[in-house]
Amino acid sequence: MPDRSPVELAEELLQLVKSIYGQTNSKTSDQEVYDAKRRAQQLSDTIRRYAAGPLEYTITLAESCHESAALRFVTEYGVADFIGDDTKTLSDICEALKVNPRYLSVALNCLLTHGYFEEVRGMDSRAFRNNAMSGPLREQHPQSLKAAIGFICDDGYKAAGYLVEAARVADRSVVKGAPTGLNLAFGFEGPAFQHWASPDHAWRGKRMGLAMKQLHQMANANVVTDFEWHSVQSPLVDLGGGIGTLEMALTEAYPESALHFIIVDIAETVKNAATVWENQPPHARRRISFVAGDFLAGTLEDTHIPCGQPTYLMRHILHDWADDEVVAILKNVRAAMLAPPSVNASAIDGSPLPLCSTPPRAPRLLICEMLLQERSGRFAYTTSVQVLALNNGIIRTEREMVMLLGRAGFAAVKIHNMRAADSIIEAVPSGL
Repeated sequence: MPDRSPVELAEELLQLVKSIYGQTNSKTSDQEVYDAKRRAQQLSDTIRRYAAGPLEYTITLAESCHESAALRFVTEYGVADFIGDDTKTLSDICEALKVNPRYLSVALNCLLTHGYFEEVRGMDSRAFRNNAMSGPLREQHPQSLKAAIGFICDDGYKAAGYLVEAARVADRSVVKGAPTGLNLAFGFEGPAFQHWASPDHAWRGKRMGLAMKQLHQMANANVVTDFEWHSVQSPLVDLGGGIGTLEMALTEAYPESALHFIIVDIAETVKNAATVWENQPPHARRRISFVAGDFLAGTLEDTHIPCGQPTYLMRHILHDWADDEVVAILKNVRAAMLAPPSVNASAIDGSPLPLCSTPPRAPRLLICEMLLQERSGRFAYTTSVQVLALNNGIIRTEREMVMLLGRAGFAAVKIHNMRAADSIIEAVPSGL
């Protein structure tokens, strides 16, 4: 328990709530409001621990897995979708969805205590309607989390259940190739993405892809607006950029920007990405190039990382790799940053890669990752367990990430906190 009394904590919480939801204060920035909400959550959790005490709180935490199971149950059966904008009785729902009334009743009761759905006319009426909390459980809701719930409460939940066993067989330093909780839970070897690409499990891969989009919208949508992308020197090399989801958001948000993007990823991914971008507006397609490469190759030449560009980005990449591998990746990036520009380099379609058209500054590396910080909420810590269970990944602390940059020959010059779970570390090669 903290040194401060529950009364002191409650008083601070009250002041925060007033600042967030009271009269509008024009001097309060959006970032300050975001941080105040994170702090309010931390205070609420601390007060709850005080009120419950160590015994009850510990058992409640242990049983939170059952709450996840109830959330998955109700979401997978499409209860919120069936209720829609109407009021439905328990018997109506069970008959339509072919679900056992006892099971559904218990699951709904569990979620009602968390504010999901509304039991019309009070307890025991067994007539339900949707509310603001249950809305995102609907598939067609504009902020739907249905796929994310399915992924977290199924793949993630089962994988985390095997962390004890995975820890016994894995080497002390988490490395690629060691069995993951996901491997043990579903009985397969190799990377998760290969497993999800197989015909029998392709639906899981599709759900995972949609889940990542929904989680990004929930946790990191403000990365597009809160970071100073207008100050980034063009072109920007996005290493491991996938199909260019971030670039799609940036070209939509800033259609008049001159910032050009070069996405580097494995050949299969960039080929798929180029196909996806055929459906983007012309002004967006003109600002994107694709290069097939491997940032962990043994030599700089074999990585095919474009050399001598002013800005490089790695987003949601490094948490998948062990420390020594991260250092190796960063050293390859550093070598590319300091090498002369590749005047004859071309994209996968044969077009020449753009070069910096303004006087170059010292090259910049942007690391966009979720970091464990004082400001981090519960989501960051639960996600760190999920990442470990799914692929032996790790969400690092701010200090750990800065130290890895130092080992690779970088100096962190600024850490950009945003209204997001992610932060952006801005780094330059040391000695420049």
